[in-house]
Formats: sequence, C-alpha cells, structure tokens
Amino acid sequence: MGMAQDKEFLRAKDCAYRLLSYRPRSVKELKDRLKKKDFSAKTIQKTVEYLRELNYLNDEEFARFWVEAKLSAAALGYALLRYQLRQKGVAREVAEKVLNEQAGQYDEYEAARRLAVSRRRHYKGLQPLKIKRRLYGYLLRRGFPQEAILQAIEQKRSREYVGNLDYR
Repeated sequence: MGMAQDKEFLRAKDCAYRLLSYRPRSVKELKDRLKKKDFSAKTIQKTVEYLRELNYLNDEEFARFWVEAKLSAAALGYALLRYQLRQKGVAREVAEKVLNEQAGQYDEYEAARRLAVSRRRHYKGLQPLKIKRRLYGYLLRRGFPQEAILQAIEQKRSREYVGNLDYR
C-alpha cells in the first residue's frame, strides 16, 4: 500500500469515526456516506472491514439501536420499522430477528389504540365515516397491521378507544 493510499485510509477512518460518533450506522449507510466523500471503493471496503473487526460496525446492533430509538420516540408499527431497516441496508434476516426480539416488549395493538385516541382530536367536527377513513390511513402509514388498525378504530375492545363514535 502506497503513501497516498495510507493517507486516504486514515482520512476515511477519521470520517467514519466522526459519523459513528453521532449515532450507530449500518454498513450500507457508512459506505454510502464515504462514497459521497469521494473515497475509492478499495479504501471504503478496507475501512468497513477495519471497523467491523473492532465491532464499531455491526448491522444487528445498529438494527437494535434503530428499533429501540424509533419505538421510544413514536408509536410505529413493525411494517414501517422493517421498511426503514431495509432502506438502511440491514439484511432481511437481521431485521426480522431484531423485530422478533422486540415483539414481547412492544404491543402494536395498544400503540395503535393510543395513537388513534390522540389523533382523534385533529378530526373534530368531521363525520364519523370520514374520521374512520382518516384514522385508518394515518395508522396504515405509521406501519400498523390492518388488524390493529381496525381494532383501534372499530373499538372492538371498548367504546373509549377513539371516543364515543358511531360508525354506521
């Protein structure tokens, strides 16, 4: 390896360390960011391998971080989290493993219900059917499964779910 390649590797490592200091990143994210900084493919690969050896880059740990951060910040469904992880370059198997680990700790149905109740205030004065449609679309975009959405807006467990609405 020549002197110029050594310098580029050091610059790439510094850039990667700086990016990782803000938050964990997936391998794909880091590669994309280094590519934007015009590092060579060889340097990027060497940097990624180096950081993997030190366990600074680990897609499974990143996926855990991402899911925990997103679930603590907002009510989301697993479908949206799965999509976000795939966009970040996390392998499908890794994403499924991490989401399955969370399954016992996070109740999608309850999260959908709470979100529907809080969102209901935004729809004051609208007809019940229009409220139902808007809530359905909103919860769907947040990644909740259809069963959880219907349960939240149809109020199958209790009338207090979204308020005392009559959906006829």
